[in-house]
Amino acid sequence: MDRVEFALRNLRGKILDVGYNVGGIHAKFIERFGRKNIYGVDIETKEDTAHYKKATAEKIPFMTGTFDSIFAGELIEHVESPTRFLAEASRVLKNGGTIIITTPNRDSLINRIFHNYETPIHISLMNFGELEAMLRQRGFEVEERFCQPYSEENAYGSRNKWTFLFRALLHNLLPGGLQEQMIVKARKVKLNTRHSGAATEERNL
Repeated sequence: MDRVEFALRNLRGKILDVGYNVGGIHAKFIERFGRKNIYGVDIETKEDTAHYKKATAEKIPFMTGTFDSIFAGELIEHVESPTRFLAEASRVLKNGGTIIITTPNRDSLINRIFHNYETPIHISLMNFGELEAMLRQRGFEVEERFCQPYSEENAYGSRNKWTFLFRALLHNLLPGGLQEQMIVKARKVKLNTRHSGAATEERNL
């Protein structure tokens, strides 16, 4: 299963797509769930509307408890403060809401050999353990995780498209910790007092 199929199966209700302006997956969300259920935040938004806002992932301009689901595809690695983004995601999600994150696995074999994820725009690369720990600290419980190789769909800006077939073949031979794109689904659960206070303090910075 690729990230598109996974997202379409697991998103529900009122959906926020953070960093929606790149790639074609946002159009698939509109097609499946209807325009009235889809919202977006992106620094490239040209004009604010009720559904689309120009903003960063670290300061989401929607009310607390607005959304049932959040999708953040190839976004968190570009964010200066992933913990602040996750605190904001938790804030705008309803209790029990779902977040799906896709991001490069810093520990993948491809990156260890070629360092091709290590670019100036990837300022917050992480591995599974780091991402899961960060999610738990912000009140999420990881429910599913897997990897997929990069392809035309999920690496639209790549200059190495000629490598995609090789990477797909290699993917099936590697353990999960060495595979490429991480896909993580987590659910918002009740924060304990210590984490709730930390999130509130961080939003007030």
